[in-house]
Amino acid sequence: MDRHYDSLLFTRLSAVFAAADGEALVAFLDNLSNAQFRTAGYIIGERLLADVSSDTFWDVVIRLILWQPKAFVVTMAKAAAPRLRAGTLSLSDPGFVRLSKALSGGSHELDRRKLLAVWLPVIDDYVTMENLFESLDVRDARRRVEFLVHLESLTAAFVLLRTARYEEHDKDYLTGVCRALIRRASGQADPRARSLSFNMASLLRSFFDLPDVRGTFSLATEAYELSRIDTDFDVFCRVVTKV
Repeated sequence: MDRHYDSLLFTRLSAVFAAADGEALVAFLDNLSNAQFRTAGYIIGERLLADVSSDTFWDVVIRLILWQPKAFVVTMAKAAAPRLRAGTLSLSDPGFVRLSKALSGGSHELDRRKLLAVWLPVIDDYVTMENLFESLDVRDARRRVEFLVHLESLTAAFVLLRTARYEEHDKDYLTGVCRALIRRASGQADPRARSLSFNMASLLRSFFDLPDVRGTFSLATEAYELSRIDTDFDVFCRVVTKV
């Protein structure tokens, strides 16, 4: 039996969606059994939200997350991820702005972290990634680094470098970041991801002059390359991937 789909439940949910009545949707879901409720979440996230307008998408997401965040934050985040990647949703959508405001405050910190964990890996523009952190109230550099050291994209690596600049006075902390990257690289199966992690550790060591970062690195950087590496994404990509 497919736990992600039920034809009768799909038909009934489709009718509720067609009515565009958020209260009716919540009432319908509230009367389902636990098993039906879980299946309904999959149907909403994987099917019904796939092609709706951005306004409808965010309206549903806000309604369900605020109603039952434990049940819907991750499901709705996963529904948004492919659309954010494809460009059919945007962080500039009025609905996303309303969502970020609705989730502001300490009571929703875990919810915001869950959204970031799903959405950061699909963001391929560094300005958008920085805006996502800002919108979801992660403004502290070290909190951002906690996310960034676990990501494998060039975009995240570039944002990591730019974020680390806010901590350039604390060489012990930055040395710890480099060591975290080295440990992470040692456990990565993908050779490209492993190379990027090692190269980022080498790059941070050179950029911030961190003599306590020990290791044999294949990446060699020249002084002139470092001068624009934190402001020009194309330069950064050329340098960090040249070996």
